[in-house]
Amino acid sequence: MRGQALVELALCAPVILVLALGAVTAVQMLEAESGLEAATSAALTAAVRAPDANAALAAARSSFASVIAGYPLRSPSISISVGAFTRGSLLTADATAMVDAAGAHIALRVHDALRVERWRSRP
Repeated sequence: MRGQALVELALCAPVILVLALGAVTAVQMLEAESGLEAATSAALTAAVRAPDANAALAAARSSFASVIAGYPLRSPSISISVGAFTRGSLLTADATAMVDAAGAHIALRVHDALRVERWRSRP
């Protein structure tokens, strides 16, 4: 009976370790995905408030870069389609990034869309 606790530990420790590492990996993935979504949303929000299409692209890229810097993502990129950039028109953004979790490289993709503000005056 003296070695029973040691045998139980030897049987349970690997299971508990795998569960703990799985939880950590899941949290890393959720954090990275929410960061990419937040950066994409911030980029579109900055773009729809810009006075013209060129300013919208510059504002979006700047906003995306400042938000994404706080997250553990590799090779983040964003592609923004401004279209005609008139009041009420739809801007779309596609963002991608890589995250390293549990020794694997996982690609993340986010798509978002937002309308240009209707009430702002434009040149």
